[in-house]
Amino acid sequence: MQFTSNWFVESNGNRQYIICNDRETTVFMDVRWTGPLARLDARFEGQNTTANNTTRTTGYFAPDYSGARQFTYTFGAGMAPQSLTKGQNAALSAQAIVVNPVNRGTTFLTVTGYNPDGVPSNTIQLPQGIPVYTCG
Repeated sequence: MQFTSNWFVESNGNRQYIICNDRETTVFMDVRWTGPLARLDARFEGQNTTANNTTRTTGYFAPDYSGARQFTYTFGAGMAPQSLTKGQNAALSAQAIVVNPVNRGTTFLTVTGYNPDGVPSNTIQLPQGIPVYTCG
């Protein structure tokens, strides 16, 4: 599994994709699997470094047997998810952040696939998490 988003920061030529807490952010997840996939759950868990609140959101997708897809998840300002869609060949339009963003914490992504019987068949966690910034 790989992810990108429509926001990033650059340092020494290295691009790091982020979630902007103060504006809408879309996360793009490229997921591959083998065998039948009846459902895919995407769970985002965000820990704020200034308080102990955690945001958890789970998304469900329709059955799919193709073996690869790009899924998108759009967060509204303040980390409130607004939409959950699946798109093949979704256009990525990353935008550089010109101001000095402030790191607020990390959101961790876990994706679980389910077989046609509804049994979890595989769970993958993005190891590094997605940094959350106030981008304003």
